Amino acid sequence: MKAGQLQDVVGTYTGQDGREIRLAEDGIFSEIPDSLGGFRPGTLRYWVTGNSITIGASKSRPNVSPTFKVEGNNRLVGDSTVWIKQSVKPNRPSSLVGTYTSSDGESLALDKNGSIYDSQQLPTGSSARTGIWVAGNDAVKVTYSEEATTYTISGNNLVGGGKEFVKKSNDTIVPVMP
Repeated sequence: MKAGQLQDVVGTYTGQDGREIRLAEDGIFSEIPDSLGGFRPGTLRYWVTGNSITIGASKSRPNVSPTFKVEGNNRLVGDSTVWIKQSVKPNRPSSLVGTYTSSDGESLALDKNGSIYDSQQLPTGSSARTGIWVAGNDAVKVTYSEEATTYTISGNNLVGGGKEFVKKSNDTIVPVMP
């Protein structure tokens, strides 16, 4: 990857912490899962200068420190992690997008961009976490910052972690995050 040109950094990157970022050809930046649960105000853009990438919400380059440093071997460093450029576009078929629920009330919500929202009501309150998902052969791999889980696709449902998650909606119903 050469630094300094927009087309050289365009792509999807996976962080060591389980997050994913996209640098689009039109200069739009997105984070999967969005650290604000999908409620980020406005569109984020990026600018490439030398071996630096700056992220901002304005239409012109902000006068702030760069967010990422471009390194060789399709790597970016910044936002507390190392990011590796994916050589193959993640497989996220629309047929898997939706909300799934287990018999004990745990909910998995998969969105079209690759975010997954996992929530569960516990006796001590609610628990929620976010991650990214990618489909493989008859399975969905979910990566959270602290772990990875694989769910087998069984008809319209997902099976994994000793539970069956039944598809309840084709819409992604994002839980209220604590």
